[in-house]
Amino acid sequence: MVVKFDCHKKAGFTLIELLVVIAIIAILAALLLPVLSRAKARAYAVNCMSNLRQLQTAWQMYVNDNNDFIAGNDWQSEAGAGGAVRGNLNWVTGWLDPRQADNPDNTNTLLLTDPKWASLGADARSAKLYRCPASRITVKEGGGDYPLARTVSMSGWMGYNSTLWNPGYQLIRKTTVLSRLSPSDALVFMDERDDSVDDGYFVMDMVADQMANFPAGFHDGAGAVTFADGHAEIHRWRSPEVLAPQQSGAETVKREYVSVSASNPDLVWLRAHATNLN
Repeated sequence: MVVKFDCHKKAGFTLIELLVVIAIIAILAALLLPVLSRAKARAYAVNCMSNLRQLQTAWQMYVNDNNDFIAGNDWQSEAGAGGAVRGNLNWVTGWLDPRQADNPDNTNTLLLTDPKWASLGADARSAKLYRCPASRITVKEGGGDYPLARTVSMSGWMGYNSTLWNPGYQLIRKTTVLSRLSPSDALVFMDERDDSVDDGYFVMDMVADQMANFPAGFHDGAGAVTFADGHAEIHRWRSPEVLAPQQSGAETVKREYVSVSASNPDLVWLRAHATNLN
């Protein structure tokens, strides 16, 4: 008896086998995507921390060169289009408002890096130092969409010309006044939410239970901060007010002056690292 083989018969997957493979791929993707997302967030956070550390170095160089006085941070000299006093009185110049089309301050990096307009510009000349790469807000200018130039702010309690926000609390005009609040605890720079940032002055209200400005938690709920002793770290924010969903594209809601409870953990932390009673 002769046995014949059909050499033209093709092996293949059954429908059930294909569905099983697709299901396995979907499960693996569901497991891996959050891990990849967190890894990307950590990479951005490390990048931001490096940028802020370089700004902190420039801040310290200014202090060393100016008889211990801290770089200027007077928001009132930046208040309002046409009313601003432009110059290098402050660490940066410019009043950002992503809701306002064709506002040149939104994209003008010379207001950050040119010593004519920014007192730290001589030692922090790279525009990338002033903007978090995780920022998603864009601004309109000349019919195009552009990234916001700056998302970093400095503590409003710091600066030789800083404006007193709450009477009875200490303005830190020179580093030598840091005693009850140690340099390792005194907050200097931070990532600010790109839908909160305007001037370079970050408000930390010591009296009213509110978040006047919002730190950014775009790195998996964390953001970069620096301190007067020169160190930088990634701080994880905890409250739902700070961790509100990030906006992308045009800014529709400005995050400012939001009432929170006195026990809000982020408000408590900011106050503990801002200043102290006179």
